[in-house]
Amino acid sequence: MRNKLASLSKYQKIQYLTLIPLISICIPSFNIDVQAQQSSSINNTFNGTANVKSDRINLAIENLVVDRSVTNLVEIKGDVKNNSTLDVHEVKVSAEYYDKTGTLLEKIEHFITSPSFILKPNAQVSFDSLEVIGFHKLGDYNIVASGETIK
Repeated sequence: MRNKLASLSKYQKIQYLTLIPLISICIPSFNIDVQAQQSSSINNTFNGTANVKSDRINLAIENLVVDRSVTNLVEIKGDVKNNSTLDVHEVKVSAEYYDKTGTLLEKIEHFITSPSFILKPNAQVSFDSLEVIGFHKLGDYNIVASGETIK
């Protein structure tokens, strides 16, 4: 493969190398194991209470759905509810994804609100995020929401 790349022009190399990530996303969709086919949707609801850690608040995630997207990637959807008595901003969802053997695949954080958005007590905000992780690799996950209190 290196010899072939060496003989290509600079433009052809760039064009050739941009196809590799696309192919790596498409090819795993042909290698879905039986467990993933039987359970193409993993539903999990987490109804925890808010835990205060200094000025950080852990929020409850409700209606959590971890599912396979049409491109065989991991899609997460749900609602973050503010169960505390304080206003919260900078709401984000943090996720750790593990394969079937328990090896960490990826740690990801997504802000799900704009910087000016304030999540009032007992209010909720929905999120929908697509992760660049092959669904067929997914074994387990840990997803939490957090935010900052307004001082």
